[in-house]
Amino acid sequence: MKIKWVSYFIQINKNQSINSGNCVHHDGFIYDNSAADLTISTPSEVVMLLNEIECEIINNPERRDELERQKNKFKWICCDATFANGSAGGCKKGKHGFSAHGNDDEDLKERYANGRADRLEKETIQKWEKTCRYNEEYNEKWLTLLNHRQ
Repeated sequence: MKIKWVSYFIQINKNQSINSGNCVHHDGFIYDNSAADLTISTPSEVVMLLNEIECEIINNPERRDELERQKNKFKWICCDATFANGSAGGCKKGKHGFSAHGNDDEDLKERYANGRADRLEKETIQKWEKTCRYNEEYNEKWLTLLNHRQ
């Protein structure tokens, strides 16, 4: 099962109708490449960790080099890219296939009518992050990486 990530694109035409477009997203999970157990985290968790590291850099400038290196330890399993921040593109492109109503267009219309077309509900993001963890192909890739560490 492949689930699309948070970044999405909405196109409003001259008639003010809403069309879901192509989005660029990651459909995998994030792991800590520096950890012996390749700890898996959600994008939301990694954003919080990166914010803590940034705070440490500000408050401890003498540790800047060490802390800057820590910012590059998080990798996307789907493409091996380094996680940079919560909104940096992705490795897949396509229409979203995960919605509360089972219909992307209905979800977009509802969010647009409620003035929320530019963001997703926190619960939806959490559900996507959890679901992305259960991709069989990516779990096998992660296990292979883990086995090569031992």
